[in-house]
Amino acid sequence: MGAETDIPVDDPFGGGTWRVRIRSASGEVLGAGILLGSDTVLTCAHVIPDDGGAPPATPVLVDLVGVRDARPVPARVHDGCWVPQLPDSCGDVALLRLSAPQPAEHAAPLYRLPPLPRRPVWMFGFPDDNPAGLWFTARIAGPAGPRSEWVQLNPDSPGDVVRPGFSGAGVQDETSRHIIGMIVSRYDDSCRVPSAERRRLSYMIPVETIVRHLPGVRRWVSGDRGVDPPLVSRLVGGVQDIGFAQRLALWLRRGGPVGREGIVDVETVVIADGDSARYEALSRAVTLADRELPGGDGDAVSAAPHGTVPPIGSLHLAIDVSGWSATDVARRVADRMDLPADGDTSPFSRIRANAVPLTIVAVGLDRAVDQEALVRFMRLLAERGSRLMLVFRDPGAPGLLLAERLFRPDPAQVDAWLEELAASVAHTGEREREAAGCGARFTSVPAPRGHTSALRLNLLRLRADPELRSHHIVAKLAAFEHAVRTVGARAEAALRAAAVQRAAVAELRGLLAAYSAMLGAMAASERAELFPLQREAHARLDALPCDVPEARRAVDRFVRAVHTPPGEPEPPPEGGPV
Repeated sequence: MGAETDIPVDDPFGGGTWRVRIRSASGEVLGAGILLGSDTVLTCAHVIPDDGGAPPATPVLVDLVGVRDARPVPARVHDGCWVPQLPDSCGDVALLRLSAPQPAEHAAPLYRLPPLPRRPVWMFGFPDDNPAGLWFTARIAGPAGPRSEWVQLNPDSPGDVVRPGFSGAGVQDETSRHIIGMIVSRYDDSCRVPSAERRRLSYMIPVETIVRHLPGVRRWVSGDRGVDPPLVSRLVGGVQDIGFAQRLALWLRRGGPVGREGIVDVETVVIADGDSARYEALSRAVTLADRELPGGDGDAVSAAPHGTVPPIGSLHLAIDVSGWSATDVARRVADRMDLPADGDTSPFSRIRANAVPLTIVAVGLDRAVDQEALVRFMRLLAERGSRLMLVFRDPGAPGLLLAERLFRPDPAQVDAWLEELAASVAHTGEREREAAGCGARFTSVPAPRGHTSALRLNLLRLRADPELRSHHIVAKLAAFEHAVRTVGARAEAALRAAAVQRAAVAELRGLLAAYSAMLGAMAASERAELFPLQREAHARLDALPCDVPEARRAVDRFVRAVHTPPGEPEPPPEGGPV
């Protein structure tokens, strides 16, 4: 294939010679792909036609659409590089081996980049009505999909939602031009949602998740890994310090304080030398939270005690800073985010000039070259948006004492936060009581468990917490805020379910009234057998709680009977056996 690209020189999306279209032997467009190296293409497993084999043996045609005068190249699934969609919908990745190698200069620049919210991206796929290909643009929303393996992409316009022909397409970061993921799926609200409110979304698999499923891809990936090797757990044996493991998982799961300007989310932890149980709990947490490391979907998860497994992708960086300087750590963070450098290329300048919304675990601060200088740098990271867990070995370390002073929140801000939480608890209680009433009316609406009472009690404990004026209160308040949101979300879900049930009951009552009027126009002596069916339908709709599916079946039986002439057998229910 030639080295020239079929793209104008002023095309902002230029240089995409790695873009691949995948077709069947008959020429039908199946999807997209990403050229790796000289003879390998990355794509989604579901793009390849299912011929009953595992992996499929059917050859496909690969077109390098960004290379002028390129000819189609046959390709097959590479041995040992087939991960079909798993029962939990994870996986769905595959590598193809080209029958003829191509110039490696066309290969994609895969890069490990944390999929941070609002980051703009591009994608290029081949929909049915435009097999030559289309560019779409979107912004990263956050983790989504099965086990949080996917990342949601919100389209810049409603027309920029991916469609058949985009599966396997590379997702390109707008700023760096790196390929940071691959399109896997889309979502559409059901037709029951008003068209003006209907949401259509796209999903990608990040590069790090692809590497977890296909480790061989690692040789084509640049960018620092998220977890330093000394912190990786082998995930053997059980969790010994369950309480600490639950604390870590909650910290990773909950996210930071929402809209709390001036309050930084920094937690300090002491793990003394020789405390192997606590150190292993930390190591397990960062290993399970990383997208790339294996073990996040195996026995270590299924056998873990309740509440000790953090979500995949909830950690962006875990570093052992023993022997490091503040400059070393700054460079590691700036490189992990691939921060741009305009003029001054020092890592500190790169960080000061950009938002740094990372979740970071740093271990061994009191083993650093200058622990107090490093703690002050951590303050800069927190101010730029990072959530930090700083791990010390010595409870009397100067760096720990400095951190406790630097990260102590303003008492007035803490008090204001407590008042807002009190208002949220009161509102959640009202919604929970409404939902409880709905649960008494419909059998299919989950009745809330009265969690608001526990929230009120915990709020009183927070007001009297001995750490109320220390930096540790931030993590406690953020965790409590997360709990309030969770309880509130359950109540809102119950209320939405109840609204659907009320609408269904109203529809059934209208149908029953219409057919009751039809029955009233008939001679009572001719259709007396219908009155029990009518009474049963009324009784089902009036029951408390109402079983809406049973009520629907009762109304349907009455409606069918009204339509059935006397003496004829009743027709089967719609969709039933003939």
